[in-house]
Amino acid sequence: MLRVRPIYLDNRVGVELGARLGRLMKRVSAELFCEVPCDVAEGPFWYEGRLHWVDIFRCTLFSCDNAGNDLTSIVLPMHLGCVAPWQRHFIAGTQAGIGFLFPDAHFERLRESPRLPPGMRCNDGKLDPAGRFWVGTTTYDFQTGEGALYRVDRDLKVERVLDGLTLPNGLDWDASASSFYLIDTYARRLDCFDWEMASGQLSNRRPAFTLSDDWGLADGMTIDRAGRLWIAFWQGGRVLGLDARSGRPLVRIDVPAILTTSCCLDVTGNTLFITTARSHLREEQLKDQPLAGSVFCADIPY
Repeated sequence: MLRVRPIYLDNRVGVELGARLGRLMKRVSAELFCEVPCDVAEGPFWYEGRLHWVDIFRCTLFSCDNAGNDLTSIVLPMHLGCVAPWQRHFIAGTQAGIGFLFPDAHFERLRESPRLPPGMRCNDGKLDPAGRFWVGTTTYDFQTGEGALYRVDRDLKVERVLDGLTLPNGLDWDASASSFYLIDTYARRLDCFDWEMASGQLSNRRPAFTLSDDWGLADGMTIDRAGRLWIAFWQGGRVLGLDARSGRPLVRIDVPAILTTSCCLDVTGNTLFITTARSHLREEQLKDQPLAGSVFCADIPY
């Protein structure tokens, strides 16, 4: 695994730099979009005019309309890490592997899906610009290096493309469809790869930048049309819009739920939708964060 040499700043310099970044960074407050007490909401995406997201440990795919109303759900008999549109139904990464998910909650595992051992599950995943499905795996106790990244081609061939991960998260592609970004949460780093659209192959892995512990644990991510990386931070109560080259925070979205999990943009690219969790909150925290687990939204500045 790639390693990044730490840079140590004199404390006074670090304080001054932090103050300058704070003055330069724009701040936005997220508003409630759909109130629902999800255990761990993740993986939001828009499809056919509706927002979809999963509640991992309640085994549920939720959706609502573009006003945050008309909430519907599909409940599976297994933990559900991520879902994406696939022809006329869905493809999903679950506790049982990768397969098709139908509206009646039937799950059909792909023939070439990895057979996940007990103690392992699928986590974050999404479609690439060519329509392939990418999904990461992790252990329930986040054992170092036991996770992997898989790609499902349109002909349903499944390939294991990356090993040695712990908690793969936040995968996305830039607007040029030439670069792929991946967060390994417990490595506290975002990696960048060269990506070939025709074949789906990755190459030239390198660290884009490290992610500060002060922000929380980096979780789900999306990229806007200006190339900014929007990363949700678990235990951070925020989504940060970061410069893709330097990692400098440009915009901070404050979310009234400290367990901020993931985000996606609407079709206009102007509004960010943010999922959250409530599963690890103590009773007194839930009193202070009654909307934890819900979905929030915020207009992003350009």
